[in-house]
Amino acid sequence: MIVRLSLRIIAFVSLCLIPLLPGRLRAQSPSPRLYAVVIVLDGARPQYLNPTSMPNLRWLLARGVNFTQAFAGQEIANTPPSHATIGSGVFPSRHGVQGFEWKDPRTGAAIRPTDRTPVQNGALEAVLTAHHAPSLAAQVKATDPHDTVLSVSGHKCYASDAMGTASADVILCAEIYHDRWVAQAVGRHRPPPGAINNSRWDVPIPDPKSGFGPGVEQWQVGVENHWTMDYALWAFNRMHYPRVMMINLPETDVTGHFLLPHMKVEQYLMQIFDRDLGSLIAAYRRAGILNRTDFLITADHGMTGVTTRLPFAVLDRSIQQAGATKVYLEADTGAAIGIKELQKARAVALNVARLGGGSIDATYYKTLEHGEWSYRAAYVRSDLPYRVSQAYAMLMATNASADGPEVFAVYAPHVTTGDRISNGYHWLGGHLGPGWEDQHIPFVLAGAGIKHGVRSTYPARLVDIVPTLERLLTLQPSQSDGIVLANALVGAGHNARSKQQAVGVRLVPLVRALQERSLDR
Repeated sequence: MIVRLSLRIIAFVSLCLIPLLPGRLRAQSPSPRLYAVVIVLDGARPQYLNPTSMPNLRWLLARGVNFTQAFAGQEIANTPPSHATIGSGVFPSRHGVQGFEWKDPRTGAAIRPTDRTPVQNGALEAVLTAHHAPSLAAQVKATDPHDTVLSVSGHKCYASDAMGTASADVILCAEIYHDRWVAQAVGRHRPPPGAINNSRWDVPIPDPKSGFGPGVEQWQVGVENHWTMDYALWAFNRMHYPRVMMINLPETDVTGHFLLPHMKVEQYLMQIFDRDLGSLIAAYRRAGILNRTDFLITADHGMTGVTTRLPFAVLDRSIQQAGATKVYLEADTGAAIGIKELQKARAVALNVARLGGGSIDATYYKTLEHGEWSYRAAYVRSDLPYRVSQAYAMLMATNASADGPEVFAVYAPHVTTGDRISNGYHWLGGHLGPGWEDQHIPFVLAGAGIKHGVRSTYPARLVDIVPTLERLLTLQPSQSDGIVLANALVGAGHNARSKQQAVGVRLVPLVRALQERSLDR
């Protein structure tokens, strides 16, 4: 009896003393939540980011790594597939977004899931879902379903949608309603109260003849990017700090197409961006999470100044003379051609090379052998260095799938297809192809767990964003096509560093070859 009473007393005292035991015996407290911000300056060239005139960017650079030789690393180099890659961590061959339009392999018809109505109806997200594309948003939700992901753009709803994927909680953008830009939520992604049907976000569309900005983008210069950042910051606070916030800033792309040789507009946009970046940093500081947040500033593609115009008729004749049936044609500094008859793809590719003459560097056609899709070279110009042709082939491979174009034409530097005139302004800058100016992008990674004040010449790619952020945010790794950018991280580990080094051995000579080719006329 006395023994049993003593044991009860000992047990009671032991329970009372548990909170006083040393920390190593207590249950481990959860790690502090980490955050990420991804900012995509659509179509921006690395030289736009000038730290001497951008103090907030300079502040970030001092706390991070600047990848000076970063590149998109995939085809097609335009907005929808690149944002799908940023959000998923896999190439277009796996996520299925092949451009603004492409051929549906099931029906053989052209589809445009990037248009306004299909985006709102979930068609673009359905492509990613049907291809079983992973996503950063999905990994965030898998780790903690209560964490949120926000994706925002201005008029490029397809960009915020492709980047956020179906797993993002909130996807926002702007659309024209009558004579105004109005805030809009995408599809089934329910926005926070006040995000839509709120006159605060309404912007009147200016007279298209009243200046450059209204003439080419239907906003005054600088207004759209600032509107987007302001909208994103409002949603950030209203959602009480999303775990991941993704922002597409469209203006650098639109203005670059029509005014690339005149840098004053881009410099002005960068001044506005830097002020908005300061507001973003201040918001994270006020929220008490700045020291737990990683920032990525990049672009979805670059921009090439164009001096030579290849008529669209050359591409149409190439299809007709091969006896093929055109399904779609997407062209700028390269051409993606969809036809009905796969067996005629090589003939079309050879015709493009013959009719295009000196404007063509190489042409490729799609093949299916033993159940595997690939691209073969139909033509490579005789004076093209071997490493350049290797680089082109590497980039073509990122499209190789049932959804990819049947024919791809690589143009010589500074060649575009035709002209696209908007209220008197001509197409002076382009992108789409594998040329270095199309591919070269800014890539700044800064914040928690990242080395400080480092410049790296490693050729980081869009496909590397997801695995790197998964590591930084301590998420479970997805089946990405990219790698962790270990040289930017504190304590990345030997395996991650070795993998990056092995990929770099393959990529570096190809990137150098693309750079050298871009200098040729």
